[in-house]
Amino acid sequence: MNKRIVYQGEKATVKYEGPLMHENRGDELWLGVEWDQADRGRHNGTVQGYTYFKTTGGANSGSLLKKEKVSFGNRLWEALFLKYFKEIPPQLLKEMEVQEQVKDEFLQEHQDLANHQDEKSKVITLINQKQVKIEFDDTAFFETMKKRKKMVEFYGFDEIYKKLNNLETLQELSLECQNVATIGPFGFVGSIFKNLKILGLENNLFHSWHQIFVLVSQLPTLRELSISSNKLQKLETFGKQQFENQIFTQQPDYLIYDYEQGKHLEIPVDGCGKHVEILVLIGMQLTWQDISLIIPAFPKVQQLLLCRNILVDYENLQYRDTDLQTLKLLNLEQTELTQFECIQKSFGNLPNLERLILNKNNLKDLPLVTEFQSLKHLALDHNHFAHPQFFNKIGNLQLNSLSIKHNPLVDKLGKLYVRQRAIAEISSVQIINGSEITKFERKDSEIFYLKSSFEEYFLLKNVKHYYYDYDDFINYAKSNHPKVIELIKKYGNPYEIDPTVKGGYTQTKQQIQQPQYCTIKIIDHVGKLKDKPTPKKLMGNTGLQPVKMMISKLVNIPIKQILLSIQVTEDAEIVQMEGKDVTLNDFGVQDNSLIHVNVIPE
Repeated sequence: MNKRIVYQGEKATVKYEGPLMHENRGDELWLGVEWDQADRGRHNGTVQGYTYFKTTGGANSGSLLKKEKVSFGNRLWEALFLKYFKEIPPQLLKEMEVQEQVKDEFLQEHQDLANHQDEKSKVITLINQKQVKIEFDDTAFFETMKKRKKMVEFYGFDEIYKKLNNLETLQELSLECQNVATIGPFGFVGSIFKNLKILGLENNLFHSWHQIFVLVSQLPTLRELSISSNKLQKLETFGKQQFENQIFTQQPDYLIYDYEQGKHLEIPVDGCGKHVEILVLIGMQLTWQDISLIIPAFPKVQQLLLCRNILVDYENLQYRDTDLQTLKLLNLEQTELTQFECIQKSFGNLPNLERLILNKNNLKDLPLVTEFQSLKHLALDHNHFAHPQFFNKIGNLQLNSLSIKHNPLVDKLGKLYVRQRAIAEISSVQIINGSEITKFERKDSEIFYLKSSFEEYFLLKNVKHYYYDYDDFINYAKSNHPKVIELIKKYGNPYEIDPTVKGGYTQTKQQIQQPQYCTIKIIDHVGKLKDKPTPKKLMGNTGLQPVKMMISKLVNIPIKQILLSIQVTEDAEIVQMEGKDVTLNDFGVQDNSLIHVNVIPE
């Protein structure tokens, strides 16, 4: 039961094997299967009142198939030849079967697994004595995990195992979608691929984690393993211990089970893949309980990719203090995550975690992040962040890179505003959304954020920027913009008040102060407004860049293409609006001033 099959190109899991009882056809063997593609099914396991099996959730995802018509997949070495050669020659296939028979007999007679090389030599001698002479490909190309090609030359198969010895130098191999269902006799794969470092076995027909444990335990040089899109049995059915004891104790009787031999090996699950550094488990319907039982086999993993799994049961996530201590990258993209608190509680204390990828989840906000002391890269693309307040909650992290693309706040506030605010609030960040911060961009962003925080306060409290309670602003900033306190010390107060007059500017500043608000008229010569003056009420200290952002949305022209000029009064000349850290007041703006909108010439 639970083995994987393929029929007419579709994969399924075996749920029943036996006669077709509802038609009294007891002389034939049939399989009851549950399809991966649920709409391929015809029933829920019950046919004409007879229940053969039960499908997940009672869905109509089941079928009954003749056993002789389905494929139970290939052994790993068969998949190797089927992918990289035109066919497996019948003579070669026969000799391979002889080899496996010799292997089985040898293992039964010799329990010492250290004699594999001697056994292999006997097999090579046996096959070479047959002198199988077959040629169908002059060259074979082995595809690597990085989709490169590595060529191995064959001038015929008269010495096939001599040529197979060339595979001992192979370091990367991909057998994706090759219907690999079994590993083969224990030790056979390890005797061929002695230097294999990267192995891709995505979307095959493996049915048990113990098959994976058998594989990694005989490949000590393996560093990267991808078994994504394989549907494996849950591990809690193995071993004699309860869930927590199984994770934390790892008693010696929790051994790897070898389906080829039908018995346990004298190899514990604990640490069987301790040499694996990169583990890719994408789209495997895993839960955190599953991961908890898998981690002991891969205690030294450095990169763990768990994308497109159902990781919502954080209460079941447990691991030993000695596990995951070398983890540097954790990818939880598209795992139905809704609260960051679970991530911080579960992984915040890992000493070497540098990259955390949480793209395509359901995050709306972040708590104050106080853990993750080694974190350098945080990816939050395609979530539901609508407000920028979460930036100050990660301000204490020593991030080098932050990615926040495709969140509602970007559409609401604009890419430039979001970028400037992120730069201002996270002092250590050097890269935003893949783009490096330029030499003067940090200073410009910090000054912009400092001024905009004051303007936000003025608007909220309905006070003038030349008459406000500075102490009240500081209290407001501590709660909403804590970074501003540091920026005031760095750049000074952009709205400095006279210390002798509470809430007031000095007399000189009051005399030269421009009006706080003014109504300007925007004349669009190139956009959708078509020269129709559009009045807008703005603060005189509004920066030029926010004005451009507002007009960009108004006239539907990209901000980088907008060219603005101002005519303060009817008699005044039209002056081009340029410069950094300038405001409308710097151009002498008044009520009814005209701002002309044009496009920058190419």
